[in-house]
Amino acid sequence: GIIETYLLGTDVASRIPIPTGISREEVYIRRAIIVETLSPLIGTSVPCGAFKGKSVEILYNSVDETATRASRSYESTLAAIRLVEALRESSLVKIDIPKDKQKKKMYFTKIYELKAILTNLGEVKIIVGERNNKRMIHYCITKKVKE
Repeated sequence: GIIETYLLGTDVASRIPIPTGISREEVYIRRAIIVETLSPLIGTSVPCGAFKGKSVEILYNSVDETATRASRSYESTLAAIRLVEALRESSLVKIDIPKDKQKKKMYFTKIYELKAILTNLGEVKIIVGERNNKRMIHYCITKKVKE
């Protein structure tokens, strides 16, 4: 695939070419880009539009899960590196009960599906989990796939 260069974060110097293909190597590179971009956010909270500004925490697991899922596609990688913007711009789609093992492992009692429309990318899907103690934890972000 054609490699396009995107500006990551605010640092003009940090231009990393994001591979667009589907080979294992390209997925691996995208995963590394997501981890490198989001790792500084671990332990921080981002005000979330869907929750009227209530903050969503970003944990190691948030970055790990996002990197694993979003790195599968070029567009989801673009969504992942714009996580902060997406959370700020988000609106609520639906509330669910955690079903799969991974979400249960993160001790979520409720799952929130959010969406955001990002310039030059379109609709992205964001998953946030709520724990018993009312902490809101970011789980994953991907590019919304047409159904």
